[in-house]
Amino acid sequence: MATSLNLSVMKAFDALDLFDETRPELSVEIVARELRMTNATAHRFMTTLEIAGVLTAVRRGVYAPGPRLSRLGRMAEDLSPLPPSLQAVLDRLRQDLGESIMACRFTPRGPLCVAVSLAQRPISVQIRTGTTLPMTCTAQGRLFLAGMPPRDRTQWGISQGECQKTLTALEPLLTRLQSEGHALNQGYNEPDIAAIAVPITVAGRTVLTLSAFGTLSRFDESFFKRAERVMKLAAADLVAEITP
Repeated sequence: MATSLNLSVMKAFDALDLFDETRPELSVEIVARELRMTNATAHRFMTTLEIAGVLTAVRRGVYAPGPRLSRLGRMAEDLSPLPPSLQAVLDRLRQDLGESIMACRFTPRGPLCVAVSLAQRPISVQIRTGTTLPMTCTAQGRLFLAGMPPRDRTQWGISQGECQKTLTALEPLLTRLQSEGHALNQGYNEPDIAAIAVPITVAGRTVLTLSAFGTLSRFDESFFKRAERVMKLAAADLVAEITP
């Protein structure tokens, strides 16, 4: 029997996920709009998190990360650090492939960009660290979903209000991605943006994804094949680095 979830706790963490380097403060209105809840409910979440020391009120109805959240963030980095060579690996892949490269961690709202190496092109796709990508329509998100047991995917869908029909329709694809070890995005999220992603898997769990991304016109079949090969080699090197 599946364990029931406390959806209020999940929503509180969804609110915290709205912070990033370009948005160091959150208003009740932003939380209500982006999490599709009433202002009263958003205010209750934010006030509760303030009382718990997770948030700090900077002015009426506006909050910033509090001391408890900062402490937990430092502890998370200490307990689950990024591979020391990750940025160097991204830079090397960018030079080899001529496209932007990023690494993502799982969050319930979607893959979180934790490191990036941007291609030096006059026109390129710009993604910053701290950006959260959609889960079901990106190569990175689909790899994280493919790495979950079916029950965990169902629980994730419930917690995020994801339509069960969407997940059911994705099941054959996720099964194939798990066996192939890579995922493609050929304009599924943004019409002119493509990506190829590979998982970094430790003890059967996808802890990170590596992906190359750029404009769709440059990502042809030959590029996908070459990128898959070199990124899987890089992922293996990172696994060896972080495996005890």
